Amino acid sequence: MRWSWQNHPATTEQFANSLLNHVQLLGDFPFLGVPVRGRTGIRRLQHSPLHVYYQVLEDSREVEILHFWHGKRRGPMF
Repeated sequence: MRWSWQNHPATTEQFANSLLNHVQLLGDFPFLGVPVRGRTGIRRLQHSPLHVYYQVLEDSREVEILHFWHGKRRGPMF
């Protein structure tokens, strides 16, 4: 985030707020993201250029965020 503040000071806060608002939607729509192929129970929500990897804990109806990952990087190892 430091890089973003230094290189894009005018838009970093706006992007961060937009990302948090998007992630908060998972509270009401936990299956909004797409399933990750080969990773049972893990889903991905895209908020370009980031991907938010998460899982839904159905017993407690909670969403657990696993990773915020830049889309240009190879996917995370779970």
